[in-house]
Amino acid sequence: MLVTSIAALAIIMIGVGLRHARVLREDNGPVLVNLVIYATMPALVFTIIAHERLSLGLVLVPIAGYLIHVVMLGIGWVMARVRHADRPTEGAMLVATGVGNTGFFGVPLIAASGLGVSLAAAVFYDAFATGVITWTSTVVIANSYGSVEGRTSGIDWIALRRGLLMPPMVALYVALAWNLVGLGTPSHWINRPLVLLGSATLPLVMLYAGLMLDWRALQRAWPEVGMITVARLVGGAIVGLAIGTLLGLAPAVLHTVVLMAAMPTAMMSLVLGVRYGLRRDVLVGAVFVTSVMCTLTLPIVRGLML
Repeated sequence: MLVTSIAALAIIMIGVGLRHARVLREDNGPVLVNLVIYATMPALVFTIIAHERLSLGLVLVPIAGYLIHVVMLGIGWVMARVRHADRPTEGAMLVATGVGNTGFFGVPLIAASGLGVSLAAAVFYDAFATGVITWTSTVVIANSYGSVEGRTSGIDWIALRRGLLMPPMVALYVALAWNLVGLGTPSHWINRPLVLLGSATLPLVMLYAGLMLDWRALQRAWPEVGMITVARLVGGAIVGLAIGTLLGLAPAVLHTVVLMAAMPTAMMSLVLGVRYGLRRDVLVGAVFVTSVMCTLTLPIVRGLML
């Protein structure tokens, strides 16, 4: 993972360079995101799950994800109390600390990181824990703490249903059916294009992170961003290890859960937080600082476990 993380950091810096050279602009970001959502991530998910050995122990992975989320929310609440934060700032600290970027960062990074991890566990964690949490807990918190007039509290059921039918999720359902029926590895003519397409996920995500980097937001929110960064990248790993151990997860699955718990702040936390009026500079800073710093911390976490 060290080599992969260094390469990821280099690609982030390339994204920064392309933005400063005006080869890419910030408004090109949605194009990169759509390529990941509609092309590369579905291919990556399918190739991981279609012929992976699945076990009943994977059912515990989403449970671990929910428990980790609850504990991380508690940590975020304590940090907000320490800062005497107003409600938009507190809400931003909660969602930035409580949910990691297990999809765009976690799955492709673990898929490229080598032995000692469970790719199926990474997909299950993202799909059945983070995916559900994003459209339930995150929306409720953003609604409750946001400053947008006319907001309503509650779960966004329409968005949750839409999220469960996004292309990466559909690819997961198809791959699970393929696997359970016992069709084996797809033919070379099907598998090879999917592998090549899926391998583009990590570079595209890292370019997007570099393209969206906003240093000005960091200057206004360093105290909160610093606390969130330590909580997500260090505290998340500790919480993930404790909960995974208590659940008795198998070694490879445990390693994966710990890494997923230590992923950077989810980009959807930024999107939803801004929509509902949480403090934007805190969310922007948390997403980008944790995204850059995780390329240094994740290899350390993995090295300590293996």
